[in-house]
Formats: sequence, C-alpha cells, structure tokens
Amino acid sequence: MNTETAVNGVEVYTNKLYQLTDEYIRERLNGDEEKVNSNFRVLIFYLADRISKPDNDNIEELDAMFSAFTRLCARYGRLPTLEAFSWLVGIDRNTFTDWREGRYRLSTAHGSTVKKWLDICKGFVVDELSNSKFANPNLIFTAKAAYYMRETAPIPATEVPGRIEPKTPEEIAARYGLVSSTELPELPEVPD
Repeated sequence: MNTETAVNGVEVYTNKLYQLTDEYIRERLNGDEEKVNSNFRVLIFYLADRISKPDNDNIEELDAMFSAFTRLCARYGRLPTLEAFSWLVGIDRNTFTDWREGRYRLSTAHGSTVKKWLDICKGFVVDELSNSKFANPNLIFTAKAAYYMRETAPIPATEVPGRIEPKTPEEIAARYGLVSSTELPELPEVPD
C-alpha cells in the first residue's frame, strides 16, 4: 500500500513510517485502509512508539521525517499539523515555536525549517478551504488561530483602489471649473 516499485519490479518501502503504517493497518485495522483517517492519532502514536527518533540537532533528518509525515497525511485525508508531528518525533510543540522565533538554535537552519513546515501545514489548510464545496467554520478558525490568516471583506468593484471611475462630461466640466461640457479650456500652442 505504501510501497514503491523498484526498477527490478520489487516493491520497497522508501521510509520506515510507510512500512509501520502498513503494519498498523494489517494488525490493528484488519487491513481496512478506510479506517486510517478516523484512527490517525492512534496511528501517529503507534509510529512514535516504533521509530527511532531523530536527534534534535539533526534538522535534515527531522525535515525528511516531516516530508514523510505530510505524505501520510495527504494519503489518508488528514491535514498535517506541527502538533501531530511533535507527537511523532517526541519534540515538544513549544520547541518548534522557539526555533521558529529564533529563541533557540539561532545559528542553525532550525528556524527556517520550522517556518517551512508551518507554511506547508498552512498550504494544506488553504487548499482544503479553496477546494471545499461548503465553508468549514472550524477550519476557518484554525486558519486564523494557528496560521495567522485573516478574513478580508471583498472590495466592491466600484471601490477598487487605483481605479479611475468613468465621469460624465458635466462632472469633468465641474471639476475643471468649465461652464459647460462644450466649453474647452484654452490649451497652449504646440509647435509642429
């Protein structure tokens, strides 16, 4: 289910998370892949109990694990979150915030990597909201609270900034102090 076919035709797991996910589906869900979505948190803890956790110093390995995590989320219809990822790797969620805000590991790629992860999570939310047939108030709240997004009122077409509204001849005449729309202002001579 979570394998790729190699050149020689053999199916291989490209990540331990995928192998353990298939194991979880076989052993805990009796092979019913449809149940993964509703049991996703349990799957995350199952995986967390069985993987070797990357060292906090190794941001490249953590980043590779985040990539595999987001692929699992996408496959099983879940939105990735830094909260669920923190459960998976055993790193407190506040540590990610400290890295992102430069309070810790300032001289490493930790901060920019966490910002990238947050942008990926936000991207999933935006994609979900954009492709949903109905507004999901809980997801809109999450977009605001977790990803610092905000709603903006649509700008009516008549109030588009920088747009010049059409004017009647009378309005133009009044603006330039002309008596009537047929009276033209005196223009300077232009050489041929």
